[in-house]
Amino acid sequence: MDNNLRITRRGFGRQFRGGGVFALILALLLGCLPVAAPVRAEASAGLPTATQAALAALLAERAAAINAPGAVLAVERTGYAPWVGVYGQADLAGNLPMEPLSRLRIASLTKPYVAVVTLQLVQEGWLLLDHSVEHWLPGLVPGGERIQVRHLLSHTSGLPEYMTGGFVGKVRREPERVYTPPELVAEALRYPRRFAPGAAGRWSYSNTNYILLGLIIEAVTRNSLEHELQQRILTPLGLRNTAMAPARATGEGLARGYVRQNDYTELNMSFAWAAGGLTSTADDTLRFANALFAGRLLRPEYLALMRSYVAADRDGYGLGLMRSAFPGLGNGEGHTGGLAGYRSVVWHLPEHGSTIVVLVNRYESDPQKIAVPVAQLLSRLP
Repeated sequence: MDNNLRITRRGFGRQFRGGGVFALILALLLGCLPVAAPVRAEASAGLPTATQAALAALLAERAAAINAPGAVLAVERTGYAPWVGVYGQADLAGNLPMEPLSRLRIASLTKPYVAVVTLQLVQEGWLLLDHSVEHWLPGLVPGGERIQVRHLLSHTSGLPEYMTGGFVGKVRREPERVYTPPELVAEALRYPRRFAPGAAGRWSYSNTNYILLGLIIEAVTRNSLEHELQQRILTPLGLRNTAMAPARATGEGLARGYVRQNDYTELNMSFAWAAGGLTSTADDTLRFANALFAGRLLRPEYLALMRSYVAADRDGYGLGLMRSAFPGLGNGEGHTGGLAGYRSVVWHLPEHGSTIVVLVNRYESDPQKIAVPVAQLLSRLP
Protein backbone atom coordinates (compact mmCIF):
# COMPACT_ATOMS: atom_id res chain seq x y z
CA MET A 1 0.00 0.00 0.00
CA ASP A 2 1.27 3.44 -0.93
CA ASN A 3 0.83 5.66 2.11
CA ASN A 4 2.80 8.68 0.91
CA LEU A 5 1.66 12.14 1.98
CA ARG A 6 1.70 14.67 -0.84
CA ILE A 7 1.79 18.41 -0.13
CA THR A 8 -0.88 20.39 -1.98
CA ARG A 9 -2.59 23.75 -1.61
CA ARG A 10 -5.98 22.19 -2.19
CA GLY A 11 -8.62 21.51 0.47
CA PHE A 12 -7.50 21.41 4.07
CA GLY A 13 -3.78 21.22 3.35
CA ARG A 14 -2.24 17.83 2.67
CA GLN A 15 -3.59 14.99 0.62
CA PHE A 16 -3.27 11.35 1.65
CA ARG A 17 -3.06 8.85 -1.18
CA GLY A 18 -3.50 5.16 -0.56
CA GLY A 19 -5.03 2.05 -2.05
CA GLY A 20 -6.49 -0.50 0.35
CA VAL A 21 -5.30 -4.03 -0.45
CA PHE A 22 -8.32 -5.46 1.34
CA ALA A 23 -10.65 -3.21 -0.67
CA LEU A 24 -8.96 -4.19 -3.93
CA ILE A 25 -9.22 -7.94 -3.24
CA LEU A 26 -12.85 -7.67 -2.19
CA ALA A 27 -13.68 -5.59 -5.24
CA LEU A 28 -12.15 -8.20 -7.52
CA LEU A 29 -14.07 -10.97 -5.77
CA LEU A 30 -17.33 -9.09 -6.12
CA GLY A 31 -16.58 -8.36 -9.74
CA CYS A 32 -18.47 -5.09 -9.76
CA LEU A 33 -15.95 -2.39 -8.82
CA PRO A 34 -13.10 -1.01 -10.88
CA VAL A 35 -9.74 -2.67 -10.31
CA ALA A 36 -8.20 0.54 -9.02
CA ALA A 37 -10.27 2.04 -6.18
CA PRO A 38 -7.84 4.20 -4.22
CA VAL A 39 -8.67 6.21 -1.14
CA ARG A 40 -7.57 9.84 -1.12
CA ALA A 41 -8.14 12.06 1.87
CA GLU A 42 -7.86 15.76 2.54
CA ALA A 43 -5.87 15.68 5.76
CA SER A 44 -6.12 18.27 8.52
CA ALA A 45 -3.52 19.54 10.92
CA GLY A 46 -5.85 18.67 13.74
CA LEU A 47 -6.54 14.94 13.57
CA PRO A 48 -3.65 12.70 14.62
CA THR A 49 -1.86 11.12 11.67
CA ALA A 50 -2.73 7.64 12.91
CA THR A 51 -6.43 8.56 13.05
CA GLN A 52 -6.33 9.93 9.52
CA ALA A 53 -4.74 6.72 8.26
CA ALA A 54 -7.29 4.64 10.16
CA LEU A 55 -10.17 6.64 8.68
CA ALA A 56 -8.80 6.18 5.16
CA ALA A 57 -8.37 2.44 5.68
CA LEU A 58 -11.84 2.12 7.20
CA LEU A 59 -13.40 4.03 4.32
CA ALA A 60 -11.69 1.75 1.78
CA GLU A 61 -12.75 -1.42 3.57
CA ARG A 62 -16.37 -0.47 4.20
CA ALA A 63 -17.00 1.19 0.84
CA ALA A 64 -15.81 -1.96 -0.91
CA ALA A 65 -17.91 -4.12 1.39
CA ILE A 66 -21.10 -2.23 0.48
CA ASN A 67 -20.22 -2.32 -3.22
CA ALA A 68 -20.09 1.46 -3.61
CA PRO A 69 -18.52 2.69 -6.86
CA GLY A 70 -17.40 5.78 -4.96
CA ALA A 71 -17.81 7.39 -1.56
CA VAL A 72 -16.99 10.65 0.18
CA LEU A 73 -16.56 10.84 3.94
CA ALA A 74 -16.39 14.11 5.86
CA VAL A 75 -15.91 14.21 9.63
CA GLU A 76 -15.33 16.74 12.35
CA ARG A 77 -14.66 16.15 16.03
CA THR A 78 -14.73 18.95 18.59
CA GLY A 79 -11.20 20.24 19.06
CA TYR A 80 -9.94 18.98 15.70
CA ALA A 81 -10.07 20.37 12.18
CA PRO A 82 -12.38 18.74 9.59
CA TRP A 83 -11.21 15.77 7.51
CA VAL A 84 -12.49 14.66 4.11
CA GLY A 85 -11.66 11.36 2.44
CA VAL A 86 -12.73 9.86 -0.88
CA TYR A 87 -12.87 6.38 -2.30
CA GLY A 88 -13.32 4.91 -5.74
CA GLN A 89 -14.91 6.42 -8.79
CA ALA A 90 -17.37 9.16 -9.61
CA ASP A 91 -17.94 7.83 -13.13
CA LEU A 92 -17.49 4.14 -13.94
CA ALA A 93 -17.78 4.54 -17.70
CA GLY A 94 -15.41 7.49 -17.80
CA ASN A 95 -13.06 6.00 -15.20
CA LEU A 96 -13.09 9.29 -13.27
CA PRO A 97 -12.08 9.26 -9.61
CA MET A 98 -14.23 10.58 -6.81
CA GLU A 99 -12.81 13.85 -5.49
CA PRO A 100 -13.14 15.66 -2.14
CA LEU A 101 -15.36 18.29 -3.79
CA SER A 102 -17.35 15.88 -5.94
CA ARG A 103 -21.02 16.86 -5.98
CA LEU A 104 -23.68 14.21 -5.38
CA ARG A 105 -27.42 14.28 -4.95
CA ILE A 106 -28.10 14.23 -1.22
CA ALA A 107 -31.74 13.10 -1.57
CA SER A 108 -33.69 13.43 1.70
CA LEU A 109 -30.85 15.31 3.38
CA THR A 110 -32.72 18.14 1.64
CA LYS A 111 -35.46 17.91 4.28
CA PRO A 112 -33.51 19.51 7.17
CA TYR A 113 -32.74 22.50 4.92
CA VAL A 114 -36.43 22.94 4.09
CA ALA A 115 -37.35 22.47 7.75
CA VAL A 116 -34.87 25.18 8.77
CA VAL A 117 -36.37 27.67 6.31
CA THR A 118 -39.87 26.80 7.57
CA LEU A 119 -38.87 27.33 11.20
CA GLN A 120 -37.06 30.57 10.37
CA LEU A 121 -40.35 31.84 8.96
CA VAL A 122 -42.06 30.73 12.17
CA GLN A 123 -39.55 32.48 14.41
CA GLU A 124 -39.89 35.63 12.29
CA GLY A 125 -43.67 35.58 12.74
CA TRP A 126 -44.63 35.02 9.10
CA LEU A 127 -45.88 31.50 9.70
CA LEU A 128 -47.37 29.47 12.56
CA LEU A 129 -46.78 25.79 13.22
CA ASP A 130 -50.53 25.31 13.62
CA HIS A 131 -51.37 27.06 10.39
CA SER A 132 -53.22 24.67 8.13
CA VAL A 133 -52.40 23.56 4.61
CA GLU A 134 -55.74 25.00 3.56
CA HIS A 135 -54.74 28.41 5.00
CA TRP A 136 -51.78 28.74 2.64
CA LEU A 137 -52.74 26.42 -0.21
CA PRO A 138 -56.53 26.69 -0.49
CA GLY A 139 -58.22 23.89 -2.37
CA LEU A 140 -55.05 21.91 -3.05
CA VAL A 141 -55.56 19.10 -0.50
CA PRO A 142 -59.04 17.86 0.47
CA GLY A 143 -59.28 18.06 4.25
CA GLY A 144 -56.29 20.40 4.30
CA GLU A 145 -57.86 22.48 7.06
CA ARG A 146 -56.98 19.64 9.49
CA ILE A 147 -53.36 19.29 8.41
CA GLN A 148 -50.99 21.66 10.22
CA VAL A 149 -47.48 22.79 9.31
CA ARG A 150 -46.14 20.86 12.31
CA HIS A 151 -47.75 17.67 10.93
CA LEU A 152 -45.90 18.13 7.64
CA LEU A 153 -42.56 18.74 9.34
CA SER A 154 -42.88 15.68 11.59
CA HIS A 155 -44.52 13.26 9.11
CA THR A 156 -47.62 13.00 11.27
CA SER A 157 -50.05 14.28 8.63
CA GLY A 158 -51.16 10.82 7.49
CA LEU A 159 -50.78 11.90 3.87
CA PRO A 160 -49.90 9.10 1.44
CA GLU A 161 -46.57 8.82 -0.33
CA TYR A 162 -46.45 10.08 -3.91
CA MET A 163 -43.09 8.50 -4.65
CA THR A 164 -44.45 4.99 -5.12
CA GLY A 165 -42.97 2.25 -7.28
CA GLY A 166 -45.31 3.06 -10.12
CA PHE A 167 -44.44 6.76 -10.09
CA VAL A 168 -40.69 6.16 -9.86
CA GLY A 169 -40.98 3.76 -12.79
CA LYS A 170 -42.69 6.50 -14.80
CA VAL A 171 -39.90 8.94 -13.91
CA ARG A 172 -37.31 6.47 -15.15
CA ARG A 173 -39.18 5.90 -18.41
CA GLU A 174 -39.49 9.64 -19.03
CA PRO A 175 -36.23 11.03 -17.58
CA GLU A 176 -36.60 14.50 -19.11
CA ARG A 177 -40.16 15.15 -17.96
CA VAL A 178 -40.62 18.20 -15.73
CA TYR A 179 -43.07 17.82 -12.83
CA THR A 180 -44.71 20.69 -11.01
CA PRO A 181 -45.17 20.44 -7.22
CA PRO A 182 -48.99 20.40 -7.51
CA GLU A 183 -48.66 17.43 -9.89
CA LEU A 184 -46.66 15.58 -7.23
CA VAL A 185 -49.32 16.32 -4.61
CA ALA A 186 -52.03 15.11 -7.00
CA GLU A 187 -50.08 11.88 -7.50
CA ALA A 188 -50.16 11.28 -3.74
CA LEU A 189 -53.87 11.99 -3.46
CA ARG A 190 -54.63 9.02 -5.68
CA TYR A 191 -53.99 6.85 -2.61
CA PRO A 192 -55.89 6.55 0.71
CA ARG A 193 -54.83 8.54 3.78
CA ARG A 194 -52.82 6.53 6.26
CA PHE A 195 -54.38 8.04 9.40
CA ALA A 196 -56.00 11.24 10.62
CA PRO A 197 -53.64 14.24 10.92
CA GLY A 198 -51.91 14.27 14.28
CA ALA A 199 -53.46 10.96 15.41
CA ALA A 200 -51.95 9.89 18.72
CA GLY A 201 -49.03 7.49 18.33
CA ARG A 202 -49.18 7.51 14.53
CA TRP A 203 -46.25 8.37 12.26
CA SER A 204 -45.52 7.63 8.61
CA TYR A 205 -42.71 9.01 6.48
CA SER A 206 -44.07 10.66 3.34
CA ASN A 207 -42.22 12.80 0.82
CA THR A 208 -45.55 14.48 0.07
CA ASN A 209 -45.26 16.41 3.34
CA TYR A 210 -42.13 18.25 2.18
CA ILE A 211 -43.50 19.03 -1.27
CA LEU A 212 -46.32 20.84 0.57
CA LEU A 213 -43.82 22.62 2.83
CA GLY A 214 -41.96 23.87 -0.24
CA LEU A 215 -45.21 25.24 -1.64
CA ILE A 216 -46.06 26.87 1.71
CA ILE A 217 -42.63 28.55 1.86
CA GLU A 218 -43.28 29.97 -1.59
CA ALA A 219 -46.78 31.12 -0.63
CA VAL A 220 -45.52 32.83 2.54
CA THR A 221 -42.48 34.54 1.00
CA ARG A 222 -43.71 35.01 -2.58
CA ASN A 223 -40.27 33.83 -3.63
CA SER A 224 -39.12 30.51 -5.03
CA LEU A 225 -37.98 27.83 -2.62
CA GLU A 226 -34.58 27.95 -4.30
CA HIS A 227 -34.31 31.68 -3.58
CA GLU A 228 -35.16 31.23 0.09
CA LEU A 229 -32.68 28.38 0.51
CA GLN A 230 -29.98 30.47 -1.13
CA GLN A 231 -30.61 33.63 0.87
CA ARG A 232 -31.25 32.02 4.23
CA ILE A 233 -28.78 29.11 4.31
CA LEU A 234 -26.44 28.64 1.36
CA THR A 235 -25.06 32.18 1.01
CA PRO A 236 -24.74 32.94 4.76
CA LEU A 237 -22.86 29.67 5.34
CA GLY A 238 -20.75 29.93 2.18
CA LEU A 239 -22.09 26.66 0.78
CA ARG A 240 -20.96 27.32 -2.79
CA ASN A 241 -21.30 23.72 -3.94
CA THR A 242 -24.89 23.18 -2.80
CA ALA A 243 -27.87 23.90 -5.05
CA MET A 244 -31.34 22.73 -5.96
CA ALA A 245 -31.26 20.62 -9.11
CA PRO A 246 -32.07 22.72 -12.19
CA ALA A 247 -35.43 22.43 -13.90
CA ARG A 248 -34.08 20.20 -16.64
CA ALA A 249 -32.69 16.68 -16.93
CA THR A 250 -28.97 16.96 -16.45
CA GLY A 251 -26.17 15.25 -14.59
CA GLU A 252 -23.59 17.85 -15.55
CA GLY A 253 -20.95 18.33 -12.88
CA LEU A 254 -22.22 15.46 -10.72
CA ALA A 255 -20.71 12.18 -9.71
CA ARG A 256 -22.70 9.59 -11.64
CA GLY A 257 -25.45 7.80 -9.69
CA TYR A 258 -26.17 4.09 -10.13
CA VAL A 259 -29.04 1.75 -9.39
CA ARG A 260 -27.41 -1.64 -9.69
CA GLN A 261 -25.46 -1.22 -12.94
CA ASN A 262 -27.79 1.40 -14.45
CA ASP A 263 -26.83 5.08 -14.57
CA TYR A 264 -29.70 7.33 -13.42
CA THR A 265 -27.81 10.62 -13.31
CA GLU A 266 -29.77 12.20 -16.14
CA LEU A 267 -33.16 12.07 -14.40
CA ASN A 268 -34.96 15.40 -14.14
CA MET A 269 -35.02 16.02 -10.40
CA SER A 270 -38.19 18.11 -10.49
CA PHE A 271 -39.85 14.90 -9.26
CA ALA A 272 -38.02 15.27 -5.91
CA TRP A 273 -37.90 19.07 -5.40
CA ALA A 274 -38.35 20.05 -1.73
CA ALA A 275 -38.36 16.39 -0.65
CA GLY A 276 -34.94 15.55 -2.06
CA GLY A 277 -33.72 17.85 -4.84
CA LEU A 278 -30.48 19.27 -3.42
CA THR A 279 -27.02 18.44 -4.74
CA SER A 280 -24.01 19.05 -2.53
CA THR A 281 -20.56 18.00 -1.42
CA ALA A 282 -19.75 16.19 1.80
CA ASP A 283 -17.83 19.24 2.99
CA ASP A 284 -20.79 21.59 2.45
CA THR A 285 -23.14 19.12 4.15
CA LEU A 286 -20.78 18.95 7.13
CA ARG A 287 -20.75 22.75 7.37
CA PHE A 288 -24.54 22.90 7.27
CA ALA A 289 -24.92 20.30 10.03
CA ASN A 290 -22.35 21.97 12.27
CA ALA A 291 -23.99 25.38 11.78
CA LEU A 292 -27.42 23.93 12.56
CA PHE A 293 -26.41 22.20 15.79
CA ALA A 294 -24.26 25.16 16.87
CA GLY A 295 -27.37 27.34 16.77
CA ARG A 296 -26.28 29.53 13.87
CA LEU A 297 -29.49 28.99 11.85
CA LEU A 298 -32.22 28.94 14.48
CA ARG A 299 -32.74 30.41 17.92
CA PRO A 300 -32.41 27.84 20.75
CA GLU A 301 -36.15 27.36 21.25
CA TYR A 302 -36.68 26.60 17.55
CA LEU A 303 -33.71 24.27 17.36
CA ALA A 304 -35.24 22.52 20.37
CA LEU A 305 -38.46 22.15 18.37
CA MET A 306 -36.55 20.45 15.57
CA ARG A 307 -35.24 18.04 18.18
CA SER A 308 -38.66 17.22 19.68
CA TYR A 309 -38.60 13.60 18.53
CA VAL A 310 -41.58 11.29 18.31
CA ALA A 311 -41.41 7.52 18.03
CA ALA A 312 -40.78 6.53 14.43
CA ASP A 313 -39.45 3.70 12.30
CA ARG A 314 -35.99 5.23 12.52
CA ASP A 315 -35.87 5.53 16.33
CA GLY A 316 -37.30 9.03 16.36
CA TYR A 317 -38.31 11.91 14.09
CA GLY A 318 -38.50 15.58 15.03
CA LEU A 319 -39.27 18.55 12.78
CA GLY A 320 -37.05 17.65 9.85
CA LEU A 321 -34.51 15.69 11.90
CA MET A 322 -34.04 12.00 12.61
CA ARG A 323 -32.65 10.47 15.77
CA SER A 324 -30.89 7.11 15.63
CA ALA A 325 -29.07 5.09 18.28
CA PHE A 326 -25.35 4.46 17.80
CA PRO A 327 -24.31 1.39 19.83
CA GLY A 328 -22.34 2.51 22.86
CA LEU A 329 -22.23 6.13 21.69
CA GLY A 330 -25.67 7.52 22.48
CA ASN A 331 -27.94 9.02 19.85
CA GLY A 332 -27.05 10.55 16.53
CA GLU A 333 -29.14 13.41 15.15
CA GLY A 334 -29.39 14.15 11.46
CA HIS A 335 -31.01 12.55 8.44
CA THR A 336 -30.63 9.81 5.87
CA GLY A 337 -31.33 9.92 2.14
CA GLY A 338 -31.65 7.61 -0.83
CA LEU A 339 -32.86 8.43 -4.33
CA ALA A 340 -32.12 7.82 -8.01
CA GLY A 341 -28.64 6.35 -7.70
CA TYR A 342 -27.42 8.02 -4.50
CA ARG A 343 -27.42 7.35 -0.74
CA SER A 344 -26.42 9.75 2.02
CA VAL A 345 -26.28 10.19 5.78
CA VAL A 346 -25.40 13.06 8.10
CA TRP A 347 -25.14 12.47 11.84
CA HIS A 348 -24.21 14.70 14.75
CA LEU A 349 -23.35 12.87 17.97
CA PRO A 350 -23.61 15.49 20.71
CA GLU A 351 -22.28 13.25 23.47
CA HIS A 352 -18.99 12.84 21.60
CA GLY A 353 -18.85 16.09 19.66
CA SER A 354 -18.62 14.35 16.29
CA THR A 355 -20.32 15.11 12.98
CA ILE A 356 -20.17 12.58 10.16
CA VAL A 357 -21.28 12.81 6.52
CA VAL A 358 -21.16 9.91 4.06
CA LEU A 359 -22.23 10.23 0.40
CA VAL A 360 -22.18 7.27 -2.00
CA ASN A 361 -23.19 6.92 -5.64
CA ARG A 362 -25.06 3.61 -5.72
CA TYR A 363 -28.59 3.29 -4.32
CA GLU A 364 -28.06 -0.21 -2.95
CA SER A 365 -24.93 0.82 -0.98
CA ASP A 366 -25.83 1.66 2.64
CA PRO A 367 -23.68 4.57 3.93
CA GLN A 368 -24.73 3.85 7.51
CA LYS A 369 -22.36 0.87 7.39
CA ILE A 370 -19.55 3.39 7.00
CA ALA A 371 -20.91 5.99 9.42
CA VAL A 372 -21.26 3.69 12.46
CA PRO A 373 -17.65 2.39 12.56
CA VAL A 374 -16.37 5.89 11.80
CA ALA A 375 -18.29 7.20 14.83
CA GLN A 376 -16.79 4.44 16.95
CA LEU A 377 -13.29 5.31 15.74
CA LEU A 378 -13.74 9.03 16.44
CA SER A 379 -15.10 8.32 19.91
CA ARG A 380 -11.70 6.97 20.92
CA LEU A 381 -10.03 10.35 20.41
CA PRO A 382 -9.21 12.22 23.62
